[in-house]
Amino acid sequence: MNDLAMHTSRRKFIQQLGLGAAWVGLAANSQFAFANSHPILPFRQNAANLMLHFNENSFGMSPKALLAAKHAIELYGNRYADQSFEEFKVKLAAHHKVDPQQLIFGNGSTEVLQAIATYSAQQSASMIEPIPTFGDLKRYCEAENLNIIQVPVGQDFEMNIAAMKKQANAQTGPVLINICNPNNPTGNIVDFSVLFEWINNAPDTHLFLLDEAYFDYAQTNPRYKSGLELIKQGRDNVVISRTFSKVHGMAGMRIGYGIATKKTASKIKPFASGFNLNAAGLAAASAALDDKEFYQKSINNNQISKTLLIDTLNKLELAHIPSDTNFVLHRIGQPLADYQSNMRRNNILVGRKMTNDDRWNRISLGTPDEMKIFTETLLAFRQKGWV
Repeated sequence: MNDLAMHTSRRKFIQQLGLGAAWVGLAANSQFAFANSHPILPFRQNAANLMLHFNENSFGMSPKALLAAKHAIELYGNRYADQSFEEFKVKLAAHHKVDPQQLIFGNGSTEVLQAIATYSAQQSASMIEPIPTFGDLKRYCEAENLNIIQVPVGQDFEMNIAAMKKQANAQTGPVLINICNPNNPTGNIVDFSVLFEWINNAPDTHLFLLDEAYFDYAQTNPRYKSGLELIKQGRDNVVISRTFSKVHGMAGMRIGYGIATKKTASKIKPFASGFNLNAAGLAAASAALDDKEFYQKSINNNQISKTLLIDTLNKLELAHIPSDTNFVLHRIGQPLADYQSNMRRNNILVGRKMTNDDRWNRISLGTPDEMKIFTETLLAFRQKGWV
């Protein structure tokens, strides 16, 4: 190789070396930028999932209920639960001070809603409900080809009772009125004085379904009363639904029920699935009714968790809807899909889209320790500009 060729080759090598160094520097800078923008927070690396999306009770079920369920499986898991069911029915009726014939049972309270939808379809009823609200009744009514009328809630997410009443009165035939109280996903209640006045003056063709899945959390609110009071007064146009999934922490055991007058219950029960409760669930539910100490602990822990969350939302100036449930609907500072994705990458599952406005999210309340982790994450999100 001559001197000119060697010089040219050396110059190209130096240029290539410089270009390579530049690429190395660019790659390093890119990796640094990626590391800084990556949404996994250091304290959430490889952390256990926080399940804060389905309104389950992270506190769990009563230890006595768990022991009763295990014992039931060992003793008669291979037997049909007829006797257990009859005993539980009598016990639950006594708990609510009603006749056992007033109870309608379901594999979860959603099965009770399904029976009511089928009954209403036989009456050729229309269904009226607020939006947003718990969506299973609408789904069942759609399957039964009912006419469905949805009435948007107000800007403060309060149910527009006047508008719902107007729609109900405009119908010429039977009407099923769906009121989830407290409401899901908003967490707020309907003032009992307004609701009871409507029910007490409604025509007999208007059947009110009061979904009281979160009843236990709302009892301390002086503006709240259960529809059970109306049923005990003999109102045939009311049926309430309850569940062991929330305060009792038994979502996986699938124990739900409805209460109505004998007359109304007798009309709905033929459409309910019979023979649908299992031995373990019945034993657990029976034990849960007896464990008053755990019941109160569950409510107290929920309140502690709610206070932790609300304090943080207030600190971040994120608006929220006053909640009488085990979840809170609150503002977020970014589109929901981005918020969900960032939370998911940090091993936290939060609520799906439930409102027209894309910058609200429903967060289920975990245990106090879980909510400390969540609020720490929320504060870190603010530092990154994600809320």
